[in-house]
Amino acid sequence: MTINTQRGYGIPVAIVIAGLLIAGTVFWTRSGESANSNTAQNTTGGAEASDFRMPDETDHVRGNPNAPIAIVEFSDLECPFCARIHPTLDRIVKENEDVKWIFRHFPLSTIHSRALSAAVASECIARLGSNDNFWAFTDTAFANQQLLGNTWYREQASSFGIDSEAFASCLNDRSIVTDIQTELNEATSAGGRGTPYVVVVTSGGQLIPFSGALPYAQVSAVIEQARTI
Repeated sequence: MTINTQRGYGIPVAIVIAGLLIAGTVFWTRSGESANSNTAQNTTGGAEASDFRMPDETDHVRGNPNAPIAIVEFSDLECPFCARIHPTLDRIVKENEDVKWIFRHFPLSTIHSRALSAAVASECIARLGSNDNFWAFTDTAFANQQLLGNTWYREQASSFGIDSEAFASCLNDRSIVTDIQTELNEATSAGGRGTPYVVVVTSGGQLIPFSGALPYAQVSAVIEQARTI
């Protein structure tokens, strides 16, 4: 059963219900988007290695998959600050062969009504398409946040050659919402209180978390720090 909101697709009831559940978990206000929390710290003040899921084969990876340093970003596809840091992280991995970028979901449903549906759509595109399709979708989503919605998701899926019926069925798969909720829980357990929340993992497994849309120079400095510890 769906609630029809736009021609062609409705918002699956599972997403609506899950959004309410996520809203109950993520209870901070708009200030939680971390616009002013542009700081980096090592594990003593943020994520603890014992509580953090290290990069694994289930992750969406951009850049050299064998890179020893990982940027693990917990992100919200409707968050303007996530959109701001997105090209910065893309530049970092393009310029540094020893760095890979991992995208995990952190939809702030209390302030971004389309964040969860966008996350589900991205996972369906990855499942029915490819890792490259997933990243192409996130690039386009951040560049067109005002268009987020079911009709736009359908258009994007079609552009990747994904069957419309398979995509519609995937949007109703409650296991995807469960996986997104798991990543959100991982973000909060690791110290995330807003988006974007980033944890840089060194080659030795040490963690350097930071919050907010840091500029390129500051992110580069964090990567240099990661190379030395």
